Amino acid sequence: MSGAWPADWTSAEVARPPLTSATDARITQWEARSPTGGATTEVRACVATPIPGWVEDMRPAIEARTVAFAGATAERVVGAQMDAREEKDVFLLRRASDLGGPVVGTARTFLGFDEGHVFTCVAVCASPAEATRACDATVAAARLEGSSPPPAPGIGLGAITWAVHHPRSVAAAAAGFIVLMAILALWRRRRPRLRAR
Repeated sequence: MSGAWPADWTSAEVARPPLTSATDARITQWEARSPTGGATTEVRACVATPIPGWVEDMRPAIEARTVAFAGATAERVVGAQMDAREEKDVFLLRRASDLGGPVVGTARTFLGFDEGHVFTCVAVCASPAEATRACDATVAAARLEGSSPPPAPGIGLGAITWAVHHPRSVAAAAAGFIVLMAILALWRRRRPRLRAR
């Protein structure tokens, strides 16, 4: 994640949201800054998760997880659970307990790749007290740099994806395989024989 920070902002301490250990995800970028004496904080963060390749069917789940990460990050700044609603290219953040209340932050999310990872990145500007936040503009201008094209799916992921999108072909192939195995089993079975003594 890159983009210019406001000139007078300094590093801020913001607790990192926990990541699930089941996916081997790790935070690769975590930067938080605030203006001197202000309650507003901007956080830029990226999480890398190993993937066996990429198919577009994965996008909705990954994007949902990225929005949840942005909300969890804003929660660390505001001190309350967040609700994120997309408006154009930005998510407007409100307290989950006051959905009709004021916007307490903004966020943008990004997906990036290298040869074996998907990067879910967020830029979050939030404040528990300030209605006008200087970092809303920097969040709107944030961008992801250094991303590669998505990695091609491996044989296993490609086969599973093909099977999901072509269930009739898979069912016909499975039925044909079962019939073939039944024929082979019948052909190779031992036949009773009478032996003369």
